[in-house]
Amino acid sequence: MKKIVIVVGILIITIGGTLMYLSHMNYWPFQGDKVTGVPDGEIKNVRSQPSSDELSMLLAASGEVDYNVKAKTMDVYFDVYKRDTRVRHERVTAQAGEKAAQMNSRFVWGIPGSDMFAPSEIRVIMRNVQESYAQNTFVIPKGIFGKENGDSARTQPFEDGKIKMGEKYILQLWEFNKKYEAGDSNDPFSKEFLKEREQTVILYMVFN
Repeated sequence: MKKIVIVVGILIITIGGTLMYLSHMNYWPFQGDKVTGVPDGEIKNVRSQPSSDELSMLLAASGEVDYNVKAKTMDVYFDVYKRDTRVRHERVTAQAGEKAAQMNSRFVWGIPGSDMFAPSEIRVIMRNVQESYAQNTFVIPKGIFGKENGDSARTQPFEDGKIKMGEKYILQLWEFNKKYEAGDSNDPFSKEFLKEREQTVILYMVFN
């Protein structure tokens, strides 16, 4: 009898733990209209090539970000800095409402072409679990790329975790004419980082 009680207790703990994990990660049967594998209020950096048919072309750079969060807005911006002065601030796409609401989406972006330092446009797709989606193309203004020597580029240099309102999640970063002795700041938006580069271009996502 004692062994039966112990076995039943272990089964209850195991099943309960499994159900809690499935609920926390929004897996079936707790998914609802949320993105699976992403806890509530979190962002996931999907480190694999986007599989969306709409972006199945030659891409110089691409990425996917999944999120389940309650927010009023999600904006994607394209910023250009000359040293530490921002000279261009363009909205690429947005998801917004009159008040805070649940946003559950797979955000896919791609830059067509073969040269990361000569992009002409950015294509984005926002898709939910019902497979409905919004698609947009942002044409990069002329004169931004090609004049400076591209030193390096980074794609989605952030980790999975809780979404912080107002924080800028970088999708793509380009650095131009970086000083040889320049230090690597952890924050590409800091004056210390920007001053060490002739030009910095940043594509990023922010929630509010």
